[in-house]
Amino acid sequence: MLDTPESSARRGLPAVVCVMLVLAGGLVAFTLGVGGAMSSDSCRPGDESFLCTSTGQNVVFWLPPVGWLASIVLAGWCFTRLDRRRKSPWLGVAVGAAVFSVIVVIDWLIVSG
Repeated sequence: MLDTPESSARRGLPAVVCVMLVLAGGLVAFTLGVGGAMSSDSCRPGDESFLCTSTGQNVVFWLPPVGWLASIVLAGWCFTRLDRRRKSPWLGVAVGAAVFSVIVVIDWLIVSG
C-alpha cells in the first residue's frame, strides 16, 4: 500500500499532538515531583504523616515521572494497536492523558493529605 499525501497528513497531526503532550507532561511531571517533595518542608520532628517520612517523600517525587512514562507507553501501545486496525488513534492519546491525570490526582491527594 502506497502512502498518499492524505494518509501521511493524517498521521502527521497525531504525531505532532503526541510530541507536544509528551513535552508538556514531562514538564508537569518534573514540576509536580519536585514540588511534592518540597511540600514536606513544613514537617516538624516527630510528625507522623506519610509525607514526612523518607518513603513518602520518595513516593511523591517519583510518582509523577513514573506515571508520565507509564502513560506514554500505554498511549503508544493503544495508538499503534488502533492505527493497525484502521481505527482512530486519538483514543490512544486520550488513554495516555487519562492515566497521567489519575496519577497526578493521586500525587496531589498524597501531598495534601
